[in-house]
Amino acid sequence: MTTADGEPTRPPAGREAAGPRPLAGRVAVVTGASSGIGRAVAARLAADGATVLALGRDQARLDALAKEAGAASPTDAASGAGALVPVRLDLADTAAVDRFAADTVSRYGRVHLLVHSAGGYLTSRVEDASVDDFDAQYAANVRGPFVLTQRLLPALRAAAAGRAPEAADVSGAADVSGPAGAAEEPGADVIVMNSSQGVRAGAGTSQFAATQHAMRAVADSLRQEINADGIRVVTLHLGRTATPRQETIFLHEGRPYRPELLIQADDVADLVTYLTRLPRTAEITELHLRPAKKSY
Repeated sequence: MTTADGEPTRPPAGREAAGPRPLAGRVAVVTGASSGIGRAVAARLAADGATVLALGRDQARLDALAKEAGAASPTDAASGAGALVPVRLDLADTAAVDRFAADTVSRYGRVHLLVHSAGGYLTSRVEDASVDDFDAQYAANVRGPFVLTQRLLPALRAAAAGRAPEAADVSGAADVSGPAGAAEEPGADVIVMNSSQGVRAGAGTSQFAATQHAMRAVADSLRQEINADGIRVVTLHLGRTATPRQETIFLHEGRPYRPELLIQADDVADLVTYLTRLPRTAEITELHLRPAKKSY
């Protein structure tokens, strides 16, 4: 259900900057990191100093991303350099998600940012739709992200409080304490990559759109449940973005694919870094991002 590999259209911002990065000391979990938007977000967060657990189903692409990010070694707290850790994980496998979450809490103690960017996309008219396809999209787009979020809540709450859970065993983990002498700023964020179909469904998208509406509801409910803990939850409703998936969609529609006229994956990565650095006195709950010039 994952998409084909995608390359960032420009180098991650901040990689050339000297000194501590703005996200040094933070731990991020990014799903869908082997392709498109998730790949760009994971690379950007690592470039900005975060320890990024990059999740996906294609180990080779994840390893290539880690190599390109130059993050094979643990975080250097003195320089603020980030680390990108490739993790092969199928979100539809609940037992695997449980193991990943338990290992993450044990190894790192806290998660400051969870970015949901994985999922499947299939189109069909209702009368022709396969129920098995519907089940597969639900498992990848709703159930998997729901379970992962649920299992990581203790680590998110720990980050929001500016501490590690008392039971956490961080021996052998990358140093995520931040630059020397720097106190960790409390706060955590959950960012859900949704779609314009999560607001208004079009013909032939009933199954996919239903999963996006479901995740919008999950995010809205979750926000009310954990906001008091210092965890912000934002949904990004993205219009057409230049990714391998979108190229396939244009081909299916018989439209000319002009990626330069679409949102760029790095545009979304820019937005994610902005959201993480927003002062804790404010939150954005929902954003709608569209290509500035419509080509469809």
